[in-house]
Amino acid sequence: MKNTRYVIILFVCISIFACKSTESTENTVPMTGFSMEAPPKAELTFLHINDVYEIGALEDGTVGGMARVASLRKDLLTRGNPVLTVMAGDFLNPSVLGTVKIKGNRIMGAQMVDAMNQAGVDYVGFGNHEFDLDVEDLQKRINESEFEWISSNTFQHGTKWIAPFNKEKDFEIKPIQPYKIIQIPATSGPAIRMGIISVCLPANKQAYVKYHDIYEDAQMTYEYIRDKTDFVVGLTHLSIEEDRILAKKIPQLALIMGGHEHENHIEKVGNVVIAKADANAKSAYVHKLVYDGARARVSVGSELIQLNESIPMDSSLNAVVDKWEKIAAEGFKKEGFDIKKVVTKLKTPLDGRESNNRFRPTNMGIMVAEAFYTGKSDSADAGLVNSGSIRIDDVLSGTITEYDVLRMLPFGGEVFVVEMTGKLLAEILDPGLGINKGSGGYLQVYNISWEGKTFKIGDEVLDVNKTYRIAMPAFLLKGLEKNLEFLTEGNPGIKHILRPEGADDPYKDVRLVVIDFLRKGGKN
Repeated sequence: MKNTRYVIILFVCISIFACKSTESTENTVPMTGFSMEAPPKAELTFLHINDVYEIGALEDGTVGGMARVASLRKDLLTRGNPVLTVMAGDFLNPSVLGTVKIKGNRIMGAQMVDAMNQAGVDYVGFGNHEFDLDVEDLQKRINESEFEWISSNTFQHGTKWIAPFNKEKDFEIKPIQPYKIIQIPATSGPAIRMGIISVCLPANKQAYVKYHDIYEDAQMTYEYIRDKTDFVVGLTHLSIEEDRILAKKIPQLALIMGGHEHENHIEKVGNVVIAKADANAKSAYVHKLVYDGARARVSVGSELIQLNESIPMDSSLNAVVDKWEKIAAEGFKKEGFDIKKVVTKLKTPLDGRESNNRFRPTNMGIMVAEAFYTGKSDSADAGLVNSGSIRIDDVLSGTITEYDVLRMLPFGGEVFVVEMTGKLLAEILDPGLGINKGSGGYLQVYNISWEGKTFKIGDEVLDVNKTYRIAMPAFLLKGLEKNLEFLTEGNPGIKHILRPEGADDPYKDVRLVVIDFLRKGGKN
């Protein structure tokens, strides 16, 4: 396997140098006008964002938005240093806007690529959510992108082959590179050569994706370009623990610009700076790198910029946002939703991050299960929801609109009250609260508690001989969740199903149930 990885990386590297006449001129500055005798010194600015799923501003327009990213980039460009704008993975999905259809086809991240093109993004790394898309849609998004992708450890997996992902544009097929070398103009001496490597954690294992070992491939790629560069940085989509390991394994990295976690974070491991911004462009990191050729050292100064009302919206990008939001408004209006309509103002933020929601109870997951239960409390004993139904992968706070609830539960679907035996309920809760941790089949519950495999419904220990009524998404009765394949409408443990009644019953759509619950003061 290690030899296979080496061959793939070597193949890509050879391909890159074979195309050197065209590739080496991209994002470079000619090395003219400088003394070859003076030690080189160069400065570079990175604008670093990660985990951005929404092109528009959030919280009633007060935070985030790609228009603020574009505005910040333009401001940085006026300061004289070269500026590179990078996205550290997770931008094509999850997005409720991506579920809207145009001519029968879902948008699936096209709105984000459009906004990133307009914003002037230079380089991106894969995040695990890029692989939520099927291979055909992912290829379309790569082809539409004007920015460059870098991938050191993720490859396309065919039935009998493994190869780099490609960008197909203007009748030309270019393999996505495992690294990028960029020339930076120096104030004296020759231009500085900076390398970028990019790795992604194997959190979404699709049949068409081959993840190679994060650290082995990062190390091999670094070793390959080490002597061709003056310094190297990482663009990663890893957990913070994995970023720390990477920094220890390649201590020569000047900077790791990371993603995956959704809260801003910065630390130093040895001499390696590791930074992550807040998700959905609520903030961005600005990294100023200064290379001192006399000492062959790089200094890194990082500043977290809050993208709030103090940052103006870029008008050109706002036009892109308006275009896509109009498409979304028209699409959701047909489904009975007003994306601008305020539902409530939260006193406590709701945590819908996948890294928490699929591993432990979260207040967002419990709220959804409580909403299911509350609307039918006269006929339900408890509520539950599979965490995979909650796709927002973000923290909601402040003013909540119907669009936010759509972001939370983009798939919709009916809610049933299922009358079942206690024996079947125990068989559901056992894996749903146990071995399903880490998957979409992990259950968020309300009015259910547990200690080990002892479950309580309300204050009473679950009785396998008793009958219970559980409010749950209709989706769970399709037998599609991991370790819950036995849960279908035909299961003999199901005695009766109370279904939505009529067009006015909010239980016809999970999102209507949650909107009704929040509007009436639930979780406020």
